[in-house]
Amino acid sequence: MRKHGLTWLFWFPIVITLLVFYGGMEITFFVTDWVSSGVQSWIESSDWLGDGTGVLSSIVYWIIWLVLRIALYFLIAFVGGSLILILMSPLLTYASELVASKMGADVPPFSIDRFFHDLARAAWLAIKNGCIQFVLTIACFLIGFIPVVGFISPILMFAIGAYFFGYNFMDYTLERKGLTVKERNQFVWKNKFTTIGLGTPFALWMLIPFIGPVTSGFVAFIATVASTINLETDTNKPLRTGL
Repeated sequence: MRKHGLTWLFWFPIVITLLVFYGGMEITFFVTDWVSSGVQSWIESSDWLGDGTGVLSSIVYWIIWLVLRIALYFLIAFVGGSLILILMSPLLTYASELVASKMGADVPPFSIDRFFHDLARAAWLAIKNGCIQFVLTIACFLIGFIPVVGFISPILMFAIGAYFFGYNFMDYTLERKGLTVKERNQFVWKNKFTTIGLGTPFALWMLIPFIGPVTSGFVAFIATVASTINLETDTNKPLRTGL
């Protein structure tokens, strides 16, 4: 990236990270005020509390404040990866094309129609993979309660997350190469260990409390660059499974 002067693209993850963080905090403040206002109205209408109304209202407000922030953290931890990928899909598509062009690959010329098509496709893929990942993660969590085999549950959950993250990073190149959805699914599954390897840094980074989800945009960008380089240089992986 330094060699080809692409480090300026890191400004975009910074902006997106700040917007996600600010948006999450604003939503939390709004919900806190809305919920606490309703609870305080109910408390103040209760005559049996007497002089303790103000103290109880204050306690309730801070309990709601704390619970919602904890809930926001866990929400970001579980769906933050997919959310970041959706928001960054235009940047990641563009970054993949820039890297491919620097490597001498054939990159289609920019068009507004293709841009919005790629944007919608990348967002839909992130949502679809995120939903599948969530369902499989719940299944792995339930496996954890089964004696003897339960110990593999965390390993499976991590591998599933890394696989679907890697799929997203590879898809920008696979789409550009003209593979259909079925062909992309077959290719990614055939190269599952490469896919997991490309998604592992992002999955590991997401495990870091608070810092991971908030700064994951940087890792997503680097992972997309790595996936593009891998697919453009590895001649041992034909991009059409029938070849």
